[in-house]
Amino acid sequence: MTDPRIEFVFGEVKDQLKRELNAFWKQHGKAYQDELRSFRDASSNGHDLAQMDVLKKPISRQPAAISRDQSGAINGIVFVVLREMEISLDLGGHAYFQRMYIIPESRQPRLANQLFRAFLYGFDRDAEKRDHRAKVLLAENINPGLQKAFMRRYFARLGFQMLGGNQLGGEIWVRKLKTHFSF
Repeated sequence: MTDPRIEFVFGEVKDQLKRELNAFWKQHGKAYQDELRSFRDASSNGHDLAQMDVLKKPISRQPAAISRDQSGAINGIVFVVLREMEISLDLGGHAYFQRMYIIPESRQPRLANQLFRAFLYGFDRDAEKRDHRAKVLLAENINPGLQKAFMRRYFARLGFQMLGGNQLGGEIWVRKLKTHFSF
C-alpha cells in the first residue's frame, strides 16, 4: 500500500479544492449522515456519561485536512466548525468542533491516524489562521465501536481530556489550543 497524500488545507481552500469538496460531499454526504444517525441510535440507549449540551449556534464550517487516494480523489476529510459555547462550561465563549470522515472503502487505522495527526499538527502550527476567541478544540467520538479503552488512551496521548458525554450518546473530548491574536 502506498502512503496516503494528506494535505492540511485549513484557511487555504482555493476554487479547485472547493469544487472537489463539493463533489465529495455530493457523493458521500448522505452516507456520512446515515452513518452518524446509526451511531447516534446505537449509542444513545443507556449511555452513562454525564449529559452535556455544549454547543450553541455554528459560526463557520471549513475543511482542515484531506486525504487523497492513489488516483488523487479525496477519500477522507477532517473539518472544523467554529461554534459559540455555553459560558457555564468554563471553556470560553467559542470553540472549534472537529469531525473526521473517511469513505468506507478507504478506512483503516493507519490512514485515520495519519490524517488526524496531520490535522492536529497543522491546526496547532497555524494558530494565526484560527479565530482567537476559540480556546479549545472539541472532538465527539460518536462511533460506539471506538468508545473503547484503546481509543481513550489514544486521545489522551494526543492531548485531549474527556469532558463527558452529550445527549446523543457521543463522548466529548477537549484539547486546549494556543491562541494568537494580532491586528
